[in-house]
Amino acid sequence: MKVTTLHKEDFETQCKILFSKIHNKPDVVVGILNGGGFVLEEYKKTASPNIELATVKLQRDSTKGIKRKSLLQKFLKASPNTLLDGLRLMENRRNLNRKQKEIQSDLDIKIKLKPEVVNTILILDDALDSGATIKSVMQSLQKQFLNSEIETAVISWTNSKSIIAPDYYLFKNTLVRFPWSLDYKTKSHG
Repeated sequence: MKVTTLHKEDFETQCKILFSKIHNKPDVVVGILNGGGFVLEEYKKTASPNIELATVKLQRDSTKGIKRKSLLQKFLKASPNTLLDGLRLMENRRNLNRKQKEIQSDLDIKIKLKPEVVNTILILDDALDSGATIKSVMQSLQKQFLNSEIETAVISWTNSKSIIAPDYYLFKNTLVRFPWSLDYKTKSHG
């Protein structure tokens, strides 16, 4: 597995590429916060005005409670990329060895459109690891919208053995460092 960094411009470009792969025009687009919220913001730039946009918040235990201005973040920003890449790979292996995260199918996702007018729902996230988060969101939406098709799109599908495969993705078996990642460093100039 490799690690790659997407700087802001690269992220915006990759989002456009991802969106160009999507075949169906969704009636509703749901971004999974936090990372999927950034993907949703890019989607908004070209979305039709009649598409309903929504968000849902679910986080891995490893990202809960970390303050962005923490000592850890300062350490990570001062560390060489080779060390950061190694730490990401170690964290990924540790997460894969943990018991699968429990699927939650009782999420409160507020969508104003009536189920009978929603043909297609698109779920956006930055990365799909175990698949538990996207599966949770899908199951909640399926309860609300029984006859709607639900598709998923992510920038990175990090684990091909996940419980669910995304419909659309750009990177496979690749860990992506995004501009909002704790270990992200801006491009060095010069």
